[in-house]
Amino acid sequence: MDVDLSRWRSDRLFRLLILLVGVHSCVLGVGMLVSPRLMLRLLGFPGAVPLFFPSQSGIFMLILGILYLGALVEPAYVWTIIVSKALAVVFLLVHVALLSAPPIIWAAGAGDAAMLIASSLMLARHKRLARAR
Repeated sequence: MDVDLSRWRSDRLFRLLILLVGVHSCVLGVGMLVSPRLMLRLLGFPGAVPLFFPSQSGIFMLILGILYLGALVEPAYVWTIIVSKALAVVFLLVHVALLSAPPIIWAAGAGDAAMLIASSLMLARHKRLARAR
């Protein structure tokens, strides 16, 4: 990863993507923390479950979102986005295909796959531009 922060800060398109990915995770995380039953119902899960694990998911997503946003100032954090999104895609696909998760999980998997692909392509583009300079 290019450690020249001036070049990193000038890559506005990549930084916009990072901002959107980070805000997305933070919003979902806060939603799961503030109103876990509503979020569960919106996602097609039964709302009458103990709230510990949905709340734990919320704090986990909030922590990841903050780390994603950290990539705006520390380029090495981009790998947090790429690794966590890759694992999320596998996790979601396994659950929807094998463990009968609600159909909206297909959309969540597609969204995470899109963020993974976009982040990977932007990282490759950023590296190419850095080498060309």
